[in-house]
Amino acid sequence: MKEFIVRVNDEGKRDLRSSYLWGVENWKQDQAKQWLAEIENKVFSRLSVIPLAFPIAPESKEYGIEIRQLKFRRYRILFTVKGMTVVVLRLRGPFNGKTKL
Repeated sequence: MKEFIVRVNDEGKRDLRSSYLWGVENWKQDQAKQWLAEIENKVFSRLSVIPLAFPIAPESKEYGIEIRQLKFRRYRILFTVKGMTVVVLRLRGPFNGKTKL
């Protein structure tokens, strides 16, 4: 089985960083590091194998493109699939819940 390449766009990287910093402030650094490791290991590895198994996000209608979502704890990871590449667009959660694409 071929694996998809998972990339994170600039906004997605900012979201990950903002969420990590929010976690340091609210949970302390060790727990924030653990959360980030889970995102990078568990979530991104799932996206590399079965990205099309996740549902289409409501944002798809607004932007006119197929955006999918993976829910992880209190977060939604928004991404697109183009060929064999998964592009993580945004991360939505407690740190920035109202962020636009």
